[in-house]
Amino acid sequence: MNWKYIGYFALAFIVIHIPIIGPFFRIANTLIHESSHAIVSLILQGKVLQIRLFANTEGVTYTMSSSYLASMVTSAAGYVGSSLAAYGLSLLCARGKHTVTLWFFAILAAVNVLLWVRNLFGVVWLLIFIALLVFALWRKGNWVSALSIGLFAFVLAESVSSSYTILWLSLHTPAGAGDAAGLANKTGLPAGFWGIFFMLQASLLGYLSVRTVLRKKKGLGRGSARVATPPM
Repeated sequence: MNWKYIGYFALAFIVIHIPIIGPFFRIANTLIHESSHAIVSLILQGKVLQIRLFANTEGVTYTMSSSYLASMVTSAAGYVGSSLAAYGLSLLCARGKHTVTLWFFAILAAVNVLLWVRNLFGVVWLLIFIALLVFALWRKGNWVSALSIGLFAFVLAESVSSSYTILWLSLHTPAGAGDAAGLANKTGLPAGFWGIFFMLQASLLGYLSVRTVLRKKKGLGRGSARVATPPM
């Protein structure tokens, strides 16, 4: 068991429940969620009109899709993208690539503030977030590792918890279930189906993410040790 990450997870859990500070860091997952919609839309030859980020950690992405199938895939990309990002961040953290993690967020935030985000709160949040990332990269050392692991923990927690929220909404108030409701309109499948899908993929990738960072790396055992034989 990697107890260092247990400590970071506990600290991150406390931080996300602190007023103002908690929502500030939780928006990092919203940034990934909305950017996933935008990136997939561009990959499928669509167009990104704008992204809006809000203080309550919600967000919305306006796109124009090139086809019905592209529209459906773009709608599903938000929750799946967040879950995949959490797993990718777990791999970087487990390998000690904390600087890469911060550069990933810095580049993603810069692209958003330059090209996509147009509401005042979103722009201000992105500029402050970029400044924080640059400061940590400048200070190096523990600043980089602490912020990297913290952001991973925030994205992981939000990607999983938001999937359960959308599941609850899709079953109880399907018309207000966000991406699940949009997919229900596009496919004819009930919002509850998409809520279950988002929850299952987030739970699976969340489990893999936690397992990746918590398991200890095993060295060579006695049976696998290599002994050089001196020349005769």
